[in-house]
Amino acid sequence: MTDVLPTTMNPLWVKGFRERCRPKHLLSWGTIWLTLATFVFLVTYITMVEREVSTKAEAAKAALPGILVIQAVILMLFGTGAVASGISQERDEDLVSYIRMTPMSPFQKVIGYLFGLPAREYILFASTLPLVVIIVAISGFSIITLLHFYLVFFTSVIVYHMTALVVGMVSPKPRLASLMSMGLVVVLYFALPNLSRVGITFFEFLTIRPTFFGLIQQELPAALRARAESSGIDTFRPVPFFQTSIQPTVYTLMVQGFLIASMFSIVHRKWRDESCLLLSKPSGLAVFTGITLFTLASFWAVVAQDSAYSRLFEPLGIEGPVERAPVSFFFLMMTCLLIIGVSYVATVCSITPTRDQSRNGIRLAQKLGRNRLPWNSDAASSLPAAVVMLLVVLTSGIAVVNLAISKGDYMTSGPQVPQTIAFVLLIFAVGVFIQGIAESTSIRVFGVTVFLVWMIPFFAMVIMVAAFEAFEAGLYLGQPFPPVSLGYSIAWMLESTSAPAGFDQEVRFMPPNDEITSHPGRIVLAGTVGYALAAVLVQAYRAHKRTALWIK
Repeated sequence: MTDVLPTTMNPLWVKGFRERCRPKHLLSWGTIWLTLATFVFLVTYITMVEREVSTKAEAAKAALPGILVIQAVILMLFGTGAVASGISQERDEDLVSYIRMTPMSPFQKVIGYLFGLPAREYILFASTLPLVVIIVAISGFSIITLLHFYLVFFTSVIVYHMTALVVGMVSPKPRLASLMSMGLVVVLYFALPNLSRVGITFFEFLTIRPTFFGLIQQELPAALRARAESSGIDTFRPVPFFQTSIQPTVYTLMVQGFLIASMFSIVHRKWRDESCLLLSKPSGLAVFTGITLFTLASFWAVVAQDSAYSRLFEPLGIEGPVERAPVSFFFLMMTCLLIIGVSYVATVCSITPTRDQSRNGIRLAQKLGRNRLPWNSDAASSLPAAVVMLLVVLTSGIAVVNLAISKGDYMTSGPQVPQTIAFVLLIFAVGVFIQGIAESTSIRVFGVTVFLVWMIPFFAMVIMVAAFEAFEAGLYLGQPFPPVSLGYSIAWMLESTSAPAGFDQEVRFMPPNDEITSHPGRIVLAGTVGYALAAVLVQAYRAHKRTALWIK
């Protein structure tokens, strides 16, 4: 069976096929999955027909979702595990180092492993396709709709398999890669898409859920379609993007294509050199800008044309102008800032060299007679790139605030200058501090340092507020924790704006001064100055260390 493979085929495809598609394995696994898929089809179809619940065509259509779910489990769950475990095993056995020396290009190696490791799962998927053909023949199901679905289905499969390949290539403990990749798939599929409930839509389109549910809405019998609608399943609707809308399939391909390209860049670099950083400085900037762009597009759409955040207040019985008051704008800003903040930390860690990488790069530059490193060198400091990323964040924030003012639904005038300056300085101070810590320590020490610097003050704040109701003292203690300092700074900044027409001017962000603090500006100033000093000290320490490396 394996001898009939074309000799011109990617050698890693041939290798994966021969290792994972031996007849006994295909026979055993194929019997299990085909039996299960046949049972799902027959139990749905025969039951509905024999009980005269529906026509044969509608019964066949009702059986299709079950088959699609089985196909998704085969490729997205088991296929992802096969990619992660396969690449981690070969790293553990040092076969990856051997393949790295072969004359194949890094692109061929990435594609070879991406489709070679899950070869068995692709064949098992193909074994279920005759059932889909039977369903289409009986029901007259739209072939165009089905092909439409499978287009998004396979791009989603590539997203998950590429995720597993990235984890397998970069994990310090290769044998944990399979578990880690499946955990990431769960996060991508079940956790992050829930942010669409508050307007951040692009995470939902990393999955097949919108297309799958759109397929249900369009093609299933009326009774099942009504049940899907009553359960709150999303329809296949145009996706808001800034002040326009994009067809959902196009948007899905945009989001998934961006993620695939980002992960491909990581794996491609690791195939060229195991010691490379995850991302180069330019690709890191591109990835961060892309994430910011998609987040900002969702944020902008909510501000410009949607009232998604008003639904947060419906369970509280709050109606009227308060739905679009600064308080809802605050929650929206905090959600976006947290997403962008996590992306910033991850990107900085991905482009920041370790001490050994800096030392080796500087020594190589000295041997070549250079007195400095190019900014895009892996060994160069990530500070310039971090500053550019912070400028991207601030530019985005200014654009959205100006949009909110022009719309007049959240505010009618912008924040005052002192509050705005304090917020801008705080953003820069926190960002530069994080970059300095990342460049001064290893990833593990960075995590421990950040936990101690951030969480201990946060826990102290919670104790002070919960046990002693010392709100002002608690806020001072919590300033090292960025969500507290940035959130309070945003609240103070939006407090200085003018509320929209019809909104009660007495109902503002902060309760009366004597309930929380008589000096909110002092708290923001304390957080800003504290972080500015910390950032300066960390950067001075790092500059001293880099200078010492050049002198040596």
